[in-house]
Parts: sequence; C-alpha cells; structure tokens
Amino acid sequence: MEDPVEKVRNALVPHLEELDEERVAVVADIDVDGLASAAILGHVLEGLELDFVLYFSPPANFEEVVSGIAPECDVLIAADLGSTARDAVQDAKSEGCKVFIVDHHQVLEDVRPDVFVHDTRLCAAELCYWATLDLHERDLKLLAAYAAFTDYAEEHSRVLREVLKEYDRRKVYTEASLLDYALVKMDGDDRRELALKLPETPVPELEEVYELAREAMEEEHEALQRAREVAECLEEVVAYAIMNDIHPAMTGRVASHVAGVMGTPVGVCVRRGKVSARVVGEERVDVARAIRKAAKEVGGKGGGHAPAAGGVVPESRVEEFLKLFAEEVKKQIQNRTKRS
Repeated sequence: MEDPVEKVRNALVPHLEELDEERVAVVADIDVDGLASAAILGHVLEGLELDFVLYFSPPANFEEVVSGIAPECDVLIAADLGSTARDAVQDAKSEGCKVFIVDHHQVLEDVRPDVFVHDTRLCAAELCYWATLDLHERDLKLLAAYAAFTDYAEEHSRVLREVLKEYDRRKVYTEASLLDYALVKMDGDDRRELALKLPETPVPELEEVYELAREAMEEEHEALQRAREVAECLEEVVAYAIMNDIHPAMTGRVASHVAGVMGTPVGVCVRRGKVSARVVGEERVDVARAIRKAAKEVGGKGGGHAPAAGGVVPESRVEEFLKLFAEEVKKQIQNRTKRS
C-alpha cells in the first residue's frame, strides 16, 4: 500500500501557487484537527499573499455554511470536512467556485471536487501539512501533531513520530489537550483568531487557552456526572445517553464515558438529533457503517471512522434509531465471532 505521506506530499502546492486575485474561503471542522488544518492553510495562504477568510463548521452544518459563503468566494477549501458532502460541493461549483477538499473521513458519496487530498490513515491537519510542505515558512509540525493525537490518528502519523523525537510526549499531549478543551468554549471568531496565531505563537503563551480549558473541564465533569445518571444499555453492546442540553463538543466524550461505565464496547450520545458514537476497548466495530445504516432507515445520515462516527437523525425518531443502531452493532460482533 502506498505510503500516505508520499501520496499527498505537496499535492496542493501547484494548485495554490497558480492562484492570484481569487478570493479563498477555508472551511474547517470545529475540533483540534480542523483548527490545526485552518492554521496550516492560513499560514500558507498568507505567505502567498492571497485574499482568504477562515470559517469553522461542524459537519452537520457544512452544507448550510457553504451555501452562505460560496457566492462570495472563488475558491473553497474544505479541511476535515467534505468527503460526505456531495450536495455542498455541487452547490459551490454551481456558484463558480473551485473546490479543494482535504479530508480523512470515509468517502460515502460520489464527491467530485476540483482537487481531492484524501487518506483515512492520517488526520486532516497532517494531510494539510504534507500537502503544502514546500510552502511552509515556519515549522508547523507541532500543529499537525496536536491534531494527530486528539483525533486518535497516531498509528500512521509520521509527523507525530518526528515531533516526539524533539519533545517530551507530556508537552505535546498536554498542549494538544488544552487546545481541545479550550475550543469547547470558543465561537467562530475566537477559533479564527487562534488559528491565525498558532503558527507563530506557542500554546504556553496563549493565556486565554488556559482559562477557557479550565471552564470546559468543569463543564465536562458535570456532563459526565449527569451522563452516568441517565445512561441506558441496548442489546448488551451499546450504552447511550440522550443529553439535549450539553455543548455539542461534549458528545463524543460522553459517548466514550458511558460505554466505559456500562461495560459495553460501544457508547452513544445524542444531542437534539445529532449522534456521536465511539468504540472503546478491543472490540472491532465499525460504528460509521452502523450509524449510516440505522440513520438511513429513519431519514437521517451519518459517517466518520470505524471507531468514531457521527450522524444526524430526526429528533422524533431517536429511540427508533438507537434500537436499529444497537441491532447493527450486535450483528457485526456476532458475525465477527462466527468468522473467528
């Protein structure tokens, strides 16, 4: 199998270098992977003296965000987003935009951007890092390493291995975690400002990150306590908590927590019809496939990675979705047991 780094190395460079007067919009996910992707791309676009704006969107709102900005830009770059957004890509292209996608999520639809940098083995920020390498004016490895750690993309991360030769892992993982928590308390303007600072300002010098991270950790502590009180189990393989009042960034954390507390291989958190699922322990379950299948049955959609995925389902059909999801997870486990 082709090395993912060599597959994408400098893949964006010729496409970015040919831009001149075009207005560029970068849309990235709201997590550390999206933040680091935006920071790397922003650094490169600034170095090329291009006119650009950074935007941030959760996957569920990507199509809506694109529809709002596509008429105002000539080039749309989606980072850590886009692999499941055929309609959004088509809409942007119909407005005359060139569309570049840099993403690592499973491709579920016939997405046809003008440029597609994609590999599921690396996080999006690391793809951005290698795809723009020759245009870097600073060392951006730490940014990509933060994303690889927080996005559970360590196994194939060359950049993380290189960073851990230079820095103690406690430094890297602590700074990555601080960013991860701080983002919970940030809005789009805050994320934009932080992304533009990160290439030049070390995380320990960003005082606002510390205070926001502390607030988010307190909020997480309270959310996990409440999750334990409301968690239930389905088919003995899925623990779930329906928590409509928590911050959207907390759902993945709650999903992992309830699975651990209830002793199930899979955990789910649902917030206002938005679903996060996580696999814990050694059981090999493809929750992205399970979410896609169950969500489709109730008029929703989903995707992501085998161990961590998300989706959107009608609020009125959440209970039905959870039952179908648990049945699919149980079927996967039973089939794997039979084969072994």
